[in-house]
Amino acid sequence: MSRRGLTTLLAVVLMVLGMAIPAHAEADGAPGADPSLYEPPFKLTYPVQGRSGISSTFGVIRDGGSRLHKGLDISAPKTTPVLASAAGVVSRVDVGALAGLYVEIQHSGGWRTLYLHLNNDEPPAPPPPEPICTVMIVEEEATEDTASEDVAADDAVAEDVAPEDTPTEDTAIEEAPTEVVVCEDAPIVEEPLTWGTPPEISVGARVSAGDVIGFVGTSGNASSNAPHLHFEVRMPDGRSVNPQPLLGGKTSPSTLFVVPDVTEDPVTTSIDVIGHVDPTGGFNADVWVHGGVAYLSTYGSDDVCPASGVRRYDVTNPSLPLELSPISEGYPGTSTGTVWAGSVETDRFTGDLAIVAHQPCDPDDRSTYRGLVLYDVSDPLLPVQLGTYETGAGTIGISGFDVWVEADRILVVAAAPNSLLDNPDALGDVRIVDVTDPTLPVEVADWDFRRDADVAVRDAVLDDADPRDIHARGITLDPAGERAFVAHWDAGVIILDLSDPSQPDAVGRTASLGHQEGSSDSTAVDPATGVLVVGHQDLDPLDDEAEKESWGVSVVFDIGDRGDPSQPSVYAIEGALPDTDGRLALDGIYSPSEAVMAGNYLYAAWLSGGLRIVDLSDPTELVEVASFVPPTRVDPQRHFASPNGNIAMPLAWSVHVVDNLIYLSDANTGLWILRLSDPPAGTD
Repeated sequence: MSRRGLTTLLAVVLMVLGMAIPAHAEADGAPGADPSLYEPPFKLTYPVQGRSGISSTFGVIRDGGSRLHKGLDISAPKTTPVLASAAGVVSRVDVGALAGLYVEIQHSGGWRTLYLHLNNDEPPAPPPPEPICTVMIVEEEATEDTASEDVAADDAVAEDVAPEDTPTEDTAIEEAPTEVVVCEDAPIVEEPLTWGTPPEISVGARVSAGDVIGFVGTSGNASSNAPHLHFEVRMPDGRSVNPQPLLGGKTSPSTLFVVPDVTEDPVTTSIDVIGHVDPTGGFNADVWVHGGVAYLSTYGSDDVCPASGVRRYDVTNPSLPLELSPISEGYPGTSTGTVWAGSVETDRFTGDLAIVAHQPCDPDDRSTYRGLVLYDVSDPLLPVQLGTYETGAGTIGISGFDVWVEADRILVVAAAPNSLLDNPDALGDVRIVDVTDPTLPVEVADWDFRRDADVAVRDAVLDDADPRDIHARGITLDPAGERAFVAHWDAGVIILDLSDPSQPDAVGRTASLGHQEGSSDSTAVDPATGVLVVGHQDLDPLDDEAEKESWGVSVVFDIGDRGDPSQPSVYAIEGALPDTDGRLALDGIYSPSEAVMAGNYLYAAWLSGGLRIVDLSDPTELVEVASFVPPTRVDPQRHFASPNGNIAMPLAWSVHVVDNLIYLSDANTGLWILRLSDPPAGTD
């Protein structure tokens, strides 16, 4: 696969709370999921009073990538009423460590809605009520004792005797009023309920749309300073579906309706897993195996560039790969792509040679290395750098190469995309480099379709085409036939005669699938059977300029005769082409990546489609005999996403077959060592 193509056409950068998702016009019958498959047989109303804003969308990363968000987070002030989104029966009221206080409602047709992080704060105990007191003024009335005293006083006056303390006629008699404080209990005022669930919300209770079932809170693992409702909608089969379109949001071909579960185990058919190693950093790219050592290169892009070089593993015991020291890690800002290793013997070097292709993560960074780096790996424990070959200013390095080893000469044929247009010296995209002396690589020729192809062919291809799309990408050599098969994106595969490596000559070309955008990316050749397989890759299947939506196909060609190959058949996996309803799978990246041939079998990496093994005994009747789909994982670098925004998927990238063992790299889960349950003959 072209690393630069994958960066510019597909990969998106994930943000803290969401991700960049391509926008496409809404249209009936468009590719992608059928919205009707994810709609309940009833309408949903907004589950928070006041229609507060969405703070986290469906499908974003949670817990470092171990799971994905399966609902909407709706922010609102704490204690805002939460409403039943549709009529139904309360099926659960519970408290979970992550969910906090939550309510589940069962609806018609087996659909369910869930309401998480409800407020369950214990309310403070109310203070004792203050009594209500009033002061009353009471006029005191005479009693019998006072009345008799009055009579006695009257008698005394009559007798002119003034008893002690008896007022005279001139003295006024006033009775002081009495103040009495009267208190009574205050009436109990019921405060509005703002925590827990209303008393009527219990298992078995029937609710209508809009009924209050709880209150926005921060229970469970919700942040204490970010109250919100996690609202989730589950289909009858238990899968969570994106609630946003159901609450009035528009849908398009790129709408993410469901997210896959992050899985631990691969899915295999007629394949046994022998060993596995996960470097844990993601961005695993090309794989090559030689001399009991597996080489695993590291992808990089302008937004994320680990620059980890090529990781190496001792696989003499394939069930227990052991990590060795890396090579090519000393080139910051670069992505390593194609890697090759083999035993060579010339008058300049004898031993095991490794060659690594480098591309700059940021093509605009002129200081970054771009080209080939060569190593002596005869002692796996002590690799030694021997030499380098740079592709020159303005280029993006090497996208792919193959090696031609003869008794007295070692040639590398490499692709430097758009070198012709960007290099100051206008060097062609195809570079032929003599590395017989690996300490001093020497360029012996360069060739470019736009400059060196037959005029009539060149003009026919370039007519109405963007010259930048006619660049070299993947290369496979046929040393015995002295030919190179060079994939050119929109020009098909060009067959070069290398009988004189200093004078490459185009002797044939494959068709371009009947339309200008051929998307020819990779090649695999079996000279013994005369079969060429071309991976036509489309990483933007919703491109308006494409004649039809497709993730691409593998096209089989007969190259038995010199000249233009004939095309006996086409192969594609499920999901790569539209189904009978015209819909294309958009929850992954179902495009062909790289492939190799061994015996009559094609071993092809199909990114989210995993590894597919196809019997080519009859090129007109292709039969898939085995498959291996790596576990579904989130890219540890948070870089790759499908067109509908899914970020958890397999990404089978590269494959190599040695001694009946299959070595597969997956961008997210590392190196897998596999074996066919029933290996074919001739795969050694």
